[in-house]
Amino acid sequence: MEQAPGGFDVTRPNVARMYDYYLGGKNHFPADRAAAERIIELSKGHVREAVRENRAFLGRAVRFLASECGVRRFLDLGAGLPTQGNVHEIALREAPDCLVTYVDNDAVVAAHARALLEGDPRVRFLEGDLRKPAEIVSAASASGFPLDGPVGLLLVACLHFVPDEEDPEGILAAYRDLLPSGSYIVISHACSDPVPDAMAAAGGVYGNANAPFEARPAARITGFFDGFELVEPGVVPLNEWRPEPDALPLRSDVLPVLGGVARRP
Repeated sequence: MEQAPGGFDVTRPNVARMYDYYLGGKNHFPADRAAAERIIELSKGHVREAVRENRAFLGRAVRFLASECGVRRFLDLGAGLPTQGNVHEIALREAPDCLVTYVDNDAVVAAHARALLEGDPRVRFLEGDLRKPAEIVSAASASGFPLDGPVGLLLVACLHFVPDEEDPEGILAAYRDLLPSGSYIVISHACSDPVPDAMAAAGGVYGNANAPFEARPAARITGFFDGFELVEPGVVPLNEWRPEPDALPLRSDVLPVLGGVARRP
């Protein structure tokens, strides 16, 4: 197995590095680029627009929670590689007293995140698996992330890497029960309804990567918010969730990624 200096396998496509490639970043290797180019081909290039819209949705959601909902604790699960417009940059711009904890179980992400975040006590990185809610919440609390007020729990473009057999609904229910009342959840997820064949083919490409990919129907994605109170406009294509007044129109006919924000009663 070929390894990078950090000790991780560079011969197998990595979903975080593929995402970085879509965004135009530099943290990827030939195997990641080859797999990402196949996804770009399958999507007719629209995956790049989708990931940009995903980052924009994340930014709008974080600003909404910090500025309009008074959220001062952000827990970003499956955070991926640092890029422009990171959660802590957005949240701290809105409210300098915010605390942000990034969570990922990827060694590549951990190495880059720790280097980037070192020195600011308001921002932490926690190596952990989002599929283990009790462990994540306990470790976050122990690291100085108090659950004494509403939390913004971010699951952005990560649940479609959690297969059905790992019970994503059960994982979300566990987080819901662990969060304080008044907390919010933010989810974005690839939707199979508009382009089922392309999404199935994408799943085949990701089958060779370090995590499987499973787009899901809109009804299933909406069900992930069960037990929460959806914020308007509900679960919609990412570009339709509280868009900026100067937002540019999509280049593609559809955006097969849905997003929503909801409050824990």
